[in-house]
Amino acid sequence: MAQDINTISCQELRERIQESSSLVVINVLAESYYRDCHIPGSINIPYDQIEESVHNWDKNSEIVVYCAHAECDASEKAYRTLERLGFANVREFPGGIREWLQSGLPVEGPCQKDYLNG
Repeated sequence: MAQDINTISCQELRERIQESSSLVVINVLAESYYRDCHIPGSINIPYDQIEESVHNWDKNSEIVVYCAHAECDASEKAYRTLERLGFANVREFPGGIREWLQSGLPVEGPCQKDYLNG
């Protein structure tokens, strides 16, 4: 049976980013989407590259993964991969960059892709 996903709300993520310099926020979309619009300070690791990208990371790192929006499953896939690799402190931001942008929070990039207006 699959375990429940540990999620984080938009407001809570904003607070954690302000509080913690060690928090790693990962945009798991393709690079072109990351360049278009992402949470400031987040890094880009497409979900299908997570496994090879984090193999030497500290398993206790505090990580938040996010993708496009609630209907996108890339962040869930990344979350499951990190969980399987033994990362103990992972959360998913299910609203993704769309919710972040629509909440009026700061973003980097022109934010012009259609999915952001859904």
